[in-house]
Amino acid sequence: MNIDNPRIKVVILWGIVIVSFFVFWVSHTYISDYQEFNEPRNYLIRAEYYFQEGDKEKALREIEFGMDTFRPVPSETLVFLMKIRKDKLEKNIYNELEKKYKITMLLEKCNYSETVQFDNAVLSSDEVLFPSLSKTTKSSVLSSWKLLTRSTLKCMQTENLSEKQILNFLYYAGGVFSFHSTIGKTGASIDDDVIVISEGSEEGSGAQIWFQGRNFGGHRRGFYVLILTPPPCKIYRSDRFDIWDSYTEAVKMTRFLEEVPDGYIGIFAVADEASENMTEELEHTLLSFGFAKRTYVRRELKLFGYGYAFAGIGVKGANNGTAPQNWAEYDPSKKRIPLAVCGVMKGGNKP
Repeated sequence: MNIDNPRIKVVILWGIVIVSFFVFWVSHTYISDYQEFNEPRNYLIRAEYYFQEGDKEKALREIEFGMDTFRPVPSETLVFLMKIRKDKLEKNIYNELEKKYKITMLLEKCNYSETVQFDNAVLSSDEVLFPSLSKTTKSSVLSSWKLLTRSTLKCMQTENLSEKQILNFLYYAGGVFSFHSTIGKTGASIDDDVIVISEGSEEGSGAQIWFQGRNFGGHRRGFYVLILTPPPCKIYRSDRFDIWDSYTEAVKMTRFLEEVPDGYIGIFAVADEASENMTEELEHTLLSFGFAKRTYVRRELKLFGYGYAFAGIGVKGANNGTAPQNWAEYDPSKKRIPLAVCGVMKGGNKP
């Protein structure tokens, strides 16, 4: 073969181009698939893969990671968790998981319909969650429920639930509660019940911070903050900062929180949106209340993202990750309004 022949040179050149393109395409596809597989939010795909490979423990770790990181937890995640843990869970824990699944299914239906069938028996059991509530707390729970069903949970407007059933509903819907007045693992406590509700996105009704029968939240966009003194808890300061509106608001909120003495209690709730002008300084100051970056936003750990709901009860100076916090992702492609609930109760117990 005469490789000096111009035609042969062209054929060889094109052969090299085609082979190079094929190798690039195969490599690119493999890398893309690998990156997609390892994308944090694809934890369920990884869990199903590991389960099929016979590694149940690794599958379980993936599911637990996903449930701790991406909220709200979808019903398919709970179904898979029940599948792989059914034989190992105690009956009461499995029953709790089953109730979370039923409430999650209801909430997913609520996204598309204002009328759904709901079995109140899901909230009635011998489990001790909220055994006793003061008159003030009962009133606050009913008021918060009225606001919550205005837009986010319209499908529940006609349900006649008791105060305890409402709290059970919020717990099984993904609410984060601390009991016996303790503020998570901060080592601090509150001497009265506190209930925090955040509704993200502009379709939500706003933020609620219930303490001693008063709502320190509101329907206007922004980051609502209530600061309490250590027990006996008294109101130290409260304010709202429209972080979405301007960078200046983020600076003001940072200064506001920096002036809070160590040991004081900070209660936070987002209404609509509070991340657009979030600064590193403000995020760092929020973390000083015992919160932690626990969710991923574009593969980066953050406190919360755009349009998210966020609710938290922290203590100034507490170690990161010790304060109760909750969040819910905003997905503009879905009708769901992000909802995050957090609370510290004087009584009760996790089942």
